[in-house]
Amino acid sequence: MPSLQQYLNVHLSITQNFITSARSMFRERIKKRHELLLLTTAQERDTRAQAHMATREFILTVLVLYSSAASLVLAQNETTYLRELPSGQKLLCNRCPPGFHLRTHCTETQPTACQPCDVGFYTAYWNYISDCLPCSWCSSDHVVVQECTRSSNRVCECKKGFYRDSKFSNICRPHTVCPSGYGVKEKGTPNSDTVCEVCKSGYYSAGQPGNTQCVPHTECRSEEKLLFHGTNYVDNVCVTCNSITDDGWVKLIIQPFIEIFKNHNTRKLHRFVMSLTRSMNGHVCRPVTDHDCILLLRQCLSVATKQQISSLPKQLHEFGLKNLATNMEQRIKRIQDEVHLCRNTLI
Repeated sequence: MPSLQQYLNVHLSITQNFITSARSMFRERIKKRHELLLLTTAQERDTRAQAHMATREFILTVLVLYSSAASLVLAQNETTYLRELPSGQKLLCNRCPPGFHLRTHCTETQPTACQPCDVGFYTAYWNYISDCLPCSWCSSDHVVVQECTRSSNRVCECKKGFYRDSKFSNICRPHTVCPSGYGVKEKGTPNSDTVCEVCKSGYYSAGQPGNTQCVPHTECRSEEKLLFHGTNYVDNVCVTCNSITDDGWVKLIIQPFIEIFKNHNTRKLHRFVMSLTRSMNGHVCRPVTDHDCILLLRQCLSVATKQQISSLPKQLHEFGLKNLATNMEQRIKRIQDEVHLCRNTLI
């Protein structure tokens, strides 16, 4: 079905072809006139004068025709269109208003006849197209912002948590979830994805996935001691002698331990976590990136004994995770040294 723009292009092309032909004929007349100017005899001068008169008449005729064609073209606007009859006569017809489509073209005696669009179809502009356009449908990832009417298309928008693809406007993609160590710089909208930024020095990412913000590391109070410096994905660990001796040092290792697991996504680590949870409570979790697996790991470590926690570095070594094993070994030793120091101080 030809579009409204295609119809306009056809009519403009006809007008342009006419003007081009007229210009070509005019140039040919001018050429003959210059040839006649070269004649020298009296008879030739008379012929030249007649040719000059004919040229003037031709120019006037072309100007009249050009003016008529231009007036028809200029007469077209948002509510009218130019139609050429089989006889060659041109008519300025009315377009159909939004919500309607063309039923019959205008004639010398009858105006344009229009018909309203059926349900589920629309036209948004003045037109002379033979059929209304079908309204768009919203996919499962969209929500309807505006319903379809006879004069407007249905408007869809990506639902919460999704954004419109810049290349394929009918596709909604899920917002990016900022990983650990990154915070939300610009929150996602139905038309744009979430923009993440790495947390700068002195800050770490905290909050629910999808809405994580970079927040400053906790400052230790005057009676506290900084046990572990924070990173861009974990907070400072501040302790007092009472907290270490009363609460036990195992709790101080659980959160950093889990954060390390979450930020080192490897197959070896997956196998280690599955082996650890199976050995501690008989359950096997899926990969460490799975939220349920992290919860299961947290539950296992929360009831682990000091001996089980102390054996973690050795188990990490056995799975080929030497860097993590060294990291955990240093953390455990740092905590145990602090516990020993506190006990000597209290004594």
